[in-house]
Formats: sequence, structure tokens, C-alpha cells
Amino acid sequence: MTKLKMWKFGISPDKFIADCVDLTDDEIGKYFRFLCYAWKNEAHLPNDIDRINRIIKNPNLESTKYILGRFFKMDKSGYYCPAQLEEWNWVQEKSDKATESAEKRWGKNAMPTHNERNANYSHSNNNNKIINNAFEEIWNKLKIKRGTKANGLKAYTKIHNKVESTILIAKFNEKCDSEEDKQFVPHFSRWLNSEGWTEELISKQTKEDNFGIVPRNKFANLTLWQKGIKTINDFDNDIMQKYKEGKITKEAMEKMGFSV
Repeated sequence: MTKLKMWKFGISPDKFIADCVDLTDDEIGKYFRFLCYAWKNEAHLPNDIDRINRIIKNPNLESTKYILGRFFKMDKSGYYCPAQLEEWNWVQEKSDKATESAEKRWGKNAMPTHNERNANYSHSNNNNKIINNAFEEIWNKLKIKRGTKANGLKAYTKIHNKVESTILIAKFNEKCDSEEDKQFVPHFSRWLNSEGWTEELISKQTKEDNFGIVPRNKFANLTLWQKGIKTINDFDNDIMQKYKEGKITKEAMEKMGFSV
């Protein structure tokens, strides 16, 4: 995904001070560095704790875990601060709309000349038409449309051979239903780029059956484990169980520090 030049992000001094009133100066500095780093990376820190710990000057792993556990949540893209992700999504939508408006104004989407049409009329054009039609059907069936349609099409073009359209529609709409606060529904383009259709979700029915208490999904990060990434929320026994089931390779286990 092409990274956009994002505007500066805003911080409410009163709220920031209130949230950090019990933190040491070192912990406040660490938290602020994390926010700055995340803003330049789609409001996300990486999934790798060791890499996150290298962002700051004082790499105390325990305080890093504390800051992540207190202020950040996790999805397939990594760790995110909910308030910052909301701000980033709003800014990106404004930026995308401004870009589209400028392109239309300056004629970047104008029809090609007669010679260009003849030169480009090929199998690739037919393929693009198929992709565009498939994406149009997907976009029209999404329950919540976040981000721009143009960015969604760009992301879909990269992955259209990986997964069927019906699966994308069903999985993204499940994601929409799973989020009680709809502002945290991801942009469709970012969801596609992070292979969001592989995420294991907890249904509303499961929550109701447990009197509103959401049970821990032990294997929610299986796709991360398969890439050799372990988070602070994962238990060794759960990872080992999936390894014994043949769902994780030996190489991935070794990356996570297991001797198998």
C-alpha cells in the first residue's frame, strides 16, 4: 500500500496529562515515542515486542509491556491506541478525498486518446474490467464503507486471486458486526492489505451466551504464529498445541524462541 503523507496528529494536553498522571517521566516519554512512531505507520506499532522496544532510548522490556498493555490494543496489523487510530482514520479519509478531488480537477482521470486506446486494448484491459466489476459487486455489498473506493480497488487488485469475492464480503461484514463501536471498523483497503479475512472473530452470540463476558480466543493470533510472531497476550501452551496439530512450522516456532 502506498503510504500517504499524513498531517500532524493532534494531542489534547489535558487528556494526555490526566492519562499519564501516575507514570514516571521515562514512561511518559516512552508512551509519546510510541504514538509518534505509530502515526507514521498507519497508527500501528509492529507485532514484534523486541522491535517495539528498540524504538525508545531506554529499552526496559517490563515498562514497554506495561505501556502496551495499558494504552494499546492489538489487531492483525499490530498494536494500536484506539483514540489515535480514530484520529488517523479521520485524517486519511480527508486526505483521500482531497487527492481524488485534485485528480478530477486536473484531468488525471481523463479518457485516453484514440491511439492510446488502440495501443492498450489487450487482454490486460479485459482482465482489469473483470477485476473492476468484481470489486464493484463487493463494494456495494459491504455493510460499512470506510476509506475511499479508489483505495479499496487498488488493494483488491493485489489480492483478487487469493480469495473469493463471496468470502471477502462475508468476512468483512462479520468484522463490521463484531465491532460495537463502528469507528473501529477498519478501512476496507487496510483490511484487505492486512489479509483481514483470516482473522478469527468472536460472535455476538458467543458474548450473549457468556452474559456479556467475551471469552479469550486462544488461537486468535494463529496467523501471526505461523509467521514466527508471538505477542505478550499469547500463551506457550496454545502455540505448542497448534504446532502439534501441524498448523505451525518448525522454523516459525524457532523464530518465537521455542526449541522443537
